[in-house]
Amino acid sequence: MTYVGIDLEQFVTDPHGSGIQRVLQYLAKAWPEGDLEPGFVVPWQGGHGLLDREQAADLLTIPFLPRGNEHDLTEPVQARLAEFDPAPLTSDELLEVFDAWLLAEVSYLPTVLRRFEAFASRVSTAMIGYDTLPMSEPTNYRFRPGTAPWASEYFRLLATASSVVCISAEARTSILNVLRRDPALPISVAHPGGDHIAIQQPQPPERPIFTRVGTLEARKRPVEIALAFREARDSQGLDAELLFIGGHSHSDEAINREISRQVDLGGVRWIEGASDDEVRDLVHGSSAFLSIGVEGYGIPVLEAIRLGTPVLFDGVQPAAELMVGKGAQHIDAMEHDALVREFISWSEPARLAELRQDVAPGAVPTWADFAVGVADAVSSV
Repeated sequence: MTYVGIDLEQFVTDPHGSGIQRVLQYLAKAWPEGDLEPGFVVPWQGGHGLLDREQAADLLTIPFLPRGNEHDLTEPVQARLAEFDPAPLTSDELLEVFDAWLLAEVSYLPTVLRRFEAFASRVSTAMIGYDTLPMSEPTNYRFRPGTAPWASEYFRLLATASSVVCISAEARTSILNVLRRDPALPISVAHPGGDHIAIQQPQPPERPIFTRVGTLEARKRPVEIALAFREARDSQGLDAELLFIGGHSHSDEAINREISRQVDLGGVRWIEGASDDEVRDLVHGSSAFLSIGVEGYGIPVLEAIRLGTPVLFDGVQPAAELMVGKGAQHIDAMEHDALVREFISWSEPARLAELRQDVAPGAVPTWADFAVGVADAVSSV
C-alpha cells in the first residue's frame, strides 16, 4: 500500500465554495479503491492532523451547504475539525507517514510551499495544474504586498514537481509553454466532473433569463456582458433578465461598482453567497447559461448541462468545448456589437427550445474518472 498525503491547509485557512474546493471535495468522495491510499492533512493544534476520506469529504462539503448570510466559514470548519479531534503530528512525524505528497490546491502560503519542498526532498510529489497564469492573464492577479515571492515559488514548484495532472489541455499547454516545465516530466490531463448534480429536465422561464455563475474577475468579462445586455435592452427592446451569481471581484473594485450600477438600472440581478441548492434552482430556472472569457476549466458549465440548461460560450472555455453539440453552443461574444446581437438572437424562444434539444446531461465528465486520473498521475512517479 502506498500512502499519499493531500494538503488541505489552504482550504482550512480560507474555506469557500470555489471550483478548486469542489475538486478537493470529490477527490475525497471519489478516490478509487486500490493500492494508493490518501490521507488528508490539516493544520491542527500547532502541528498537523490526519483525516480519512470520509472525514475529509465531510469537512470539504461545508462550503456547499445552505448557510444563509454566513460568508466566513472558518468557524464551522474549525468546529468540525474539533469534532474529529485528529491525533496531532509534528512536521518531522508527518514526513515519516507518507510515501508521496499531493498539492491539490493553488496556495501561496509559505507553510504549504515549504512543506511541499520538504516532501520533495524525500518522496515523489504531484500537483494539480489549474486555471490561468499571471503571465497569460495579468489582470486576474493583484498580489497583496509580501505575497508575490510565494506566488512565484508556487509556479516554480508547478514547473518542477515529479508529476502534474492538469484540469484541461489548455492548462497543460500553459504550464509547458509559459512555465517551461520540462516535457520529459510526467504531465497529464484529467477533466473534473459534473455528476455531483442530479440530472433534471429543463424548466425554462416564460421570460428569457441569461445566467452567469462565478466571481466577477476581468478575464470572465462580467462588465462586457452587462454592457452588451444593457444596450440590447435599452436600444433594441430586449425583454429579458441578466443574472450574475457569485462573489465580487477581489482584483478590481471597479468591476463590482459597475455591476452594482447595472443592477440599479434594472433588468440585472447579482446574488452573492448562494448555497449549492440556491445556485442549482436558479440555473435550472434559466433560459441559457453564459460562459464568456477565459476559464481554466468551467465546472458550472457542466452543472448547467446536468440541469438541462443550454450553455452559450466564447473565449477559452475547456469544459464548454468538451460539450459542443451536447448542450454547449459557441457564439460570437468577444466584441460588444456581436454580443448585443447574440442577446437579441438567443432571446427567441424557438432558438432556445432547439438548443435545449441537444442537451446531453449523461455526456458530462464524471468525478470518478477525474479521481482515477489524479491517482494515476501520483502513481506514475
